[in-house]
Amino acid sequence: MRRILSEPLLHFVVLGALLFATYAGVSKGNDASVQDIIVSRGRVAHLAGMFSRSWRREPSRDELNELVNDYLREEIFYREAKTMGLENDDPVIRRRLRQKLEFLEENSAAQRTPTDDELNNLLQSEPELFRKESRYSFLHVFLDPDRHRDNLFDRQASVRKALANLNEGADPLQWSDRFLLSHSFVEVPADELSRIFGEDFSAQLARLPVASWEGPIRSAYGLHFVRLTSRDQGQPPSLDEARPALLREWNERQRVKANQEAFALMRKRYRVVIEQTDEASRGDRP
Repeated sequence: MRRILSEPLLHFVVLGALLFATYAGVSKGNDASVQDIIVSRGRVAHLAGMFSRSWRREPSRDELNELVNDYLREEIFYREAKTMGLENDDPVIRRRLRQKLEFLEENSAAQRTPTDDELNNLLQSEPELFRKESRYSFLHVFLDPDRHRDNLFDRQASVRKALANLNEGADPLQWSDRFLLSHSFVEVPADELSRIFGEDFSAQLARLPVASWEGPIRSAYGLHFVRLTSRDQGQPPSLDEARPALLREWNERQRVKANQEAFALMRKRYRVVIEQTDEASRGDRP
């Protein structure tokens, strides 16, 4: 018996019952008037439409009655909870209401479609943001540091010399260690090379001259002697080429701007007093 009385769940149930009993007594004492709940034809149609989208068919009469009854139950619990002030100081509800209001403000900003002039102004003001990504084509000879742990420096020197004196028609891969991926890459975007070889690899390629064996440069796998065959540094795109990215950026900026402007207007309706904590007060003392 003592164990049962000490259960937290029992305490929760008892407190809940006392809360509702107290509220019922207060309501009865105040002789609260009956409130109207009108379930309009539009609301019923909305409930039926939600059912149809979920189940791919129209609800039966019994199913529609159940939907309406569930809506009524939700509405009554919602009103009673508000009357009892259960939403006060609830961080989840506060956060949800903030998100909903922000969404409404942002959604109003998203209704307008930008003109080509506005998109072009954005493109011209920040071309680097929309510049085409650099692409590289190259052949590489791979050196595995684990395989040449005892003579890596000498191996680098011999491979560098062999590649520098490579006869026409000779296969440079004869000096390459086994590599799980390809030894030849054609017009690969810089970000993909970063995913394959590591973040700094494409930055190293950007500094290499074209059409000569260079290196070694380091990757996540080891060392690479590289012969760069082409490098497209990425030119600013035309308006049509950049349009999808421009629209995304323009809409995001409009969303942020609308949110900031709406908050600034709402903020003017409040006088804010921030009381200092005891800790802050002590920190200000000399």
